[in-house]
Amino acid sequence: MVVKGFLYRGISDRPRPTPFVFSLIACTLATSLFPARAELYFNVDALHLSEEQKSRLDLALLSRLTNQPPGRYRVQLSVNQRNIGEETLDFIPCGEALCPEIPVTLLKELGIKIDAFPALQKLPEEAILTDIAAYIPQATVEFHFDRRQLNFTLPQAALDKQVQGYIPPEKWQEGVPMLFTSYNLSGSEVKSRHGAAGGQFSSQYLNLRSGANLGPWRLRNYSYYSRTGSGTSSWRSLQSWLERDIRTLRARLVVGETASPGLVFDSFSFRGLALTSQDEMLPFSQRGYAPIIRGVAMTNATVEVRQNGNLLYQTFVPPGDFVINDLYATGTSGDLEITIREEDGSVRKSLQPFATPLVSLRQGRVNYSVTAGEYGNPAGTVGAVQQRFMQMEAIYGLLNNTSVYGGLIVAEDYQSMMTGIGQGLGVMGAISLDVTHAVTRFGNGDSSEGQSWRLRYSKQIETTDTTMTLAGYRFDTDGYYTFDEANNYYAFPGQALRNSLKNRAQLTLSQNIGGLGAVALSASQQAYWHHNGAKIRSVTSSWSKNFDGVTVNLSQSMNKSWRTGKTDNVVSASFSIPLGKWLTPQSASALYMNNRLSWSRAAGNSQTTTLSGTAPQSHNLSWSAAQARSQRGGRVNESTALSASLQGASSTVSLGYTNYYGQNQRVNWAARGAVVAHPYGVTLSQPLLEGSGYALVRAPGASNVGITNRSGTATDSRGYAIVPSLAAYQENEIALDTSTLSDEIDLVNPVQKSVPTREALVVMDYQTRIGYRTFLKITYNGRPLPLGAVVSVGEISGIADEKGQVYLTGVPEKSDLLVSLPGNQQCKTAFNLHNGVAHNGIIMAELTCKN
Repeated sequence: MVVKGFLYRGISDRPRPTPFVFSLIACTLATSLFPARAELYFNVDALHLSEEQKSRLDLALLSRLTNQPPGRYRVQLSVNQRNIGEETLDFIPCGEALCPEIPVTLLKELGIKIDAFPALQKLPEEAILTDIAAYIPQATVEFHFDRRQLNFTLPQAALDKQVQGYIPPEKWQEGVPMLFTSYNLSGSEVKSRHGAAGGQFSSQYLNLRSGANLGPWRLRNYSYYSRTGSGTSSWRSLQSWLERDIRTLRARLVVGETASPGLVFDSFSFRGLALTSQDEMLPFSQRGYAPIIRGVAMTNATVEVRQNGNLLYQTFVPPGDFVINDLYATGTSGDLEITIREEDGSVRKSLQPFATPLVSLRQGRVNYSVTAGEYGNPAGTVGAVQQRFMQMEAIYGLLNNTSVYGGLIVAEDYQSMMTGIGQGLGVMGAISLDVTHAVTRFGNGDSSEGQSWRLRYSKQIETTDTTMTLAGYRFDTDGYYTFDEANNYYAFPGQALRNSLKNRAQLTLSQNIGGLGAVALSASQQAYWHHNGAKIRSVTSSWSKNFDGVTVNLSQSMNKSWRTGKTDNVVSASFSIPLGKWLTPQSASALYMNNRLSWSRAAGNSQTTTLSGTAPQSHNLSWSAAQARSQRGGRVNESTALSASLQGASSTVSLGYTNYYGQNQRVNWAARGAVVAHPYGVTLSQPLLEGSGYALVRAPGASNVGITNRSGTATDSRGYAIVPSLAAYQENEIALDTSTLSDEIDLVNPVQKSVPTREALVVMDYQTRIGYRTFLKITYNGRPLPLGAVVSVGEISGIADEKGQVYLTGVPEKSDLLVSLPGNQQCKTAFNLHNGVAHNGIIMAELTCKN
């Protein structure tokens, strides 16, 4: 936004207008932003001017309304200090300030109860308000011109109850049409000296995720191409589907080749259609599980919710019962401390333990999916059947701590039904229990029937800081098969019998031991029917500790194979040293040395030392060098590995070299990126992240401009860039890095916001000023311009200081400047780039103004 000629720009070491100019602008804005309660007065003695300068000063130039020109502005809206997004509104003169023209439709989006105010209810949909207090008592609107903020202060009784982070679906943007492909290309060249089969080999692999957007529709395809050194090549399309959002249902419809939602059943590939509810369409405060908090306030009170001393939530409630049902999901379990601060100063506290069941929803919420089609066989399993089916799944938050769930699969030769419950047990943790009954018919006519019982438990013990993230047990009776197993073994029921799971148990624990570091343990065991008690068993334990930047980790892993009955133990020790922090403490150098030692009965002993880092000035370039030595059965092997990766605005490329002494040498390479076609042309970018939103940055003429907090992303030669990941259905802010602008480019507003739907390409338009930054000293009738004189060129303007100096940006190479003088007089002067002197990117010149 232009505020009297000053644009948002980062200039660190360049001459600026005198501090007086900024003080003058602040005074000017102060006098024009707020409605006057008395006659405006400007104390000219505060400026320390000479008598001659005082006589030539026109105070009207410092207080007139034109410092806030009426018009259309893009502003940030807030209601009772809560940001709710941006809107473009018209502003008209209103006394000594500007007043917004507010459509009735906007009031609805703000959450105002229109029906509660008869005067508002009578207005047509297209009506425009300029005085909101005339319709809603005690309501005020305050416009901060310099910050582009429009603040509404409304009584709570006028507002609908809205949860934290709520964004109306009307603000979701479907984006512009686009075609794209995200690619991952890799290859290797191997020279082997091992055995009689030594020689040279090469391979290439290309993975593509492609698609098209048109309005709410999304067409997607996964495919790959591979080629081996023998000349064998193959091209295969894995999945193709069409999808779109169904906003009224908060769901997504998918048609084509894809995977089932996996809400309560295991996911599998299929061809058909699926309608599935989408948590990502909800505010973050409604996703996942968080307990409902109820209480009673005696007066107008403040309610605070804390966990582990951190303030999670704060709200103001009237006297009487209150309910808090929009807490953000903060963890699997813990204790919530509720504090009620009454108006009379009294404070009441209570403790509410909670635990999140493994399958759970907030009370009253429901997640569902309906899937129908034909089972897929992506792996090409011999003997598999592609039978038609229908599947339904649902989870419902029945009570504050209780969720129920279930599902049904009906196919030509398979039927299955599941029912379960997730229950929070407070201080005892949380538990989920379900049972599935299935009937399977194989290709030879045999039938099988069985059940699967599954129990899962989670608990965090706060007194010892112990977290049991998952403890589960599953028991399948002889004859139970999942839908995947029933289809894959359809023609070979004997194989299904040999691979039928009997039971599976798993446990994961983590323990913080304070100054001694942290320990973790994970264990699993599973057994199969008809294998004489043979089991697969795995146990992994670890200890880690950070010593002033040096990280030490010890781990042990034990794995038992049910086929051989043998157990392999692996013990390893590793430590990481931040060499960059020690060698150059004042810099942000990322240089690390990692050492790892391991011992294994099956694989022998090995030692690896790796040096890795990033480029000193830019972290876009990363590299590593490793040396390894292994010993097995009296034989010693050594190897060296080198690799580097460069992340650019349009792709990431990497190159590596490995030399296994005495065996082979390998050179491998890879490139990742995306090509996006849109209404404004074609733009290269990093791979588009599946499931997120995307942004097309459009800043015409501003080439090679970085994007804040987006490493490696910058505009191309035309001023375009793709931001490959945004939060879908949430407000995203994209800011251009003004410090990377060239000397001839300025931005009117370097920050834009948008709310994209899933995988939508939204356009972020940045208005650019192409011209020069100038610092001009202008004289009139042989003397400097009077203080406050306005100098303008086109839409750019600035205010002269007490020395007749003015700072302007975006000035063309040759241009005519218009100066507004006291007494409604004007004069003109011409600017020519070649008559000035450049200093740190700013053109300095002396000009003479004439009538």
